[in-house]
Amino acid sequence: MDLKKHISKITKCRISGSKHLQKIINLGEQPVANSLKKNQTDSEVKFSLSLSYCEESSLLQLNETIDKEILFKHYIWVSGTSAVTKRYANTFFRQVIDIVNPQKDDLIVEIASNDGTFLKPFLDNNFRKILGVDPAKNIVEIAIKQGVNTLAKFWNSSIAKQIIAEHGHAKVIFARNVIPHVSELLDVIEGIETTLKEDGVGIIEFHDAGMIQNELHYDSIYHEHLCYFSIKSLTFLLNRFNLNPFHIEKSPISGGSLVIYFSKEKRAKTIELDKAILKETKNQTNNLLSWQNFAKQVEKHREKTLTILNQFKDKKIIGFGSSARSQTYLNYCGVNNSHISVIIDNNPLKQGLFTPGSSIPIVNFEQGIRSNPDFIFILAWNFKDEIVQECRSSGYKGAFIVPFPGSPYII
Repeated sequence: MDLKKHISKITKCRISGSKHLQKIINLGEQPVANSLKKNQTDSEVKFSLSLSYCEESSLLQLNETIDKEILFKHYIWVSGTSAVTKRYANTFFRQVIDIVNPQKDDLIVEIASNDGTFLKPFLDNNFRKILGVDPAKNIVEIAIKQGVNTLAKFWNSSIAKQIIAEHGHAKVIFARNVIPHVSELLDVIEGIETTLKEDGVGIIEFHDAGMIQNELHYDSIYHEHLCYFSIKSLTFLLNRFNLNPFHIEKSPISGGSLVIYFSKEKRAKTIELDKAILKETKNQTNNLLSWQNFAKQVEKHREKTLTILNQFKDKKIIGFGSSARSQTYLNYCGVNNSHISVIIDNNPLKQGLFTPGSSIPIVNFEQGIRSNPDFIFILAWNFKDEIVQECRSSGYKGAFIVPFPGSPYII
C-alpha cells in the first residue's frame, strides 16, 4: 500500500471554512505515532507534521490529514491499562449522575468507547441501555467480552440515524479525547445533535489548548490529533449546530483535559464555565502571538532535552511509557536507541515491538528494571506519580528524567 496516497493537506479551517490560516510550527517528517515496528530495521513511511491557526474560529489544527482507516482500524491504546484512567472512569460516572441525572432506562452512548472502561460504571450501576461505538475491532472485542454492548463502527450522522432507529434518542452522549481526532468534524457533531434527546446532554473531553500552550505539551501533537481545542474554539463548533455549552469540569487525562457539557436547550452557564472562559481570556490563549511564542519555546525545549541526554550519555537511560505522544517528542528531538536503550510499557500489545522512527525496543516492566538503569526517562509523564511509585516499589533507586510540563527536569 502506498501510504503517501492516504494523506491530504487542508486549505481552509476545519470548522470555520476560513482560508486565512496562519502557520505556527513544523515538527518535521514523522512516522504515524502508533505504527510500532516488528523489527528494528523495518522501513517506515513518514509524513509532515505541522500546525496552523485560524483567527476566525480560534482553532489550532494540523495541516495534514491521514486516512482514518490507517490510523484507527487496529488500535493499541487500551483505556483499562491505566490505574489513573480506571479511577477517573468512576469519578466521571458520578459527575454525569450529579449533573445530568439520567434514569436507569435512559440510553447512554459513548463515542470511541475503546474497551468500555467508561461505560462499565454505568453497567455496574444497573443502567440497562448503554452503547459504545468504536472503529477498532480488536478493542471492541475486549469491550464485548466485558459485557459492554459496542458497535465496531466509526461515528457519523448515518450511524446516528441507525442508533435512533434501533435504540431511540440518547439522554447522554459522551466523547472522551476523540473529537480532536476527527477529520469529518461537522458530520460527527451533526450526528451528536441528531441523536440527543431534546432534554439530553452531550459531553466532550478535550486536551486543553491553553494547557498545551502554557506547559508546552507539544508531545500531544501527532497525526491522530487533528485539532487542539480551546473552550472558545469548541464553543464555535458546537454553536454551529445550535448546541450550547453550560458547564465544565477538569479531567486528569492527557496531563490536563477539560470536559464540557452542552445541550440543545439554552441553560444558564455555571460558575465553573464562566471562570474557565475568564481564565482563557486572561491568558490570551486564543491569540496568534501566543501560539507564535509557543513555537519558539518548543525549539528551546528540544535543545534542553538534548543537553540533558548528552550530559549523561555515559549512563544507562531507559524510558517508561511508549505512548503515542512520546513518539512525536522523541522524533522531533532526534532521540533514538543510542540515547535510550529500551522503553518499558505495561501494555502487552506493545511489548516486543520497536518505536516508530526512533527504533527503541519496548519491553515489559521486569525486563526494563532488570537492566539496572541509572535514569528512567518518564515519557508517559502524565502518569508520572503512578510510574515513580511502581519503580520505587520494585527497588529502583536511580533518578528520573521528566520532560513535561514546561522544561525537562530531573528527580
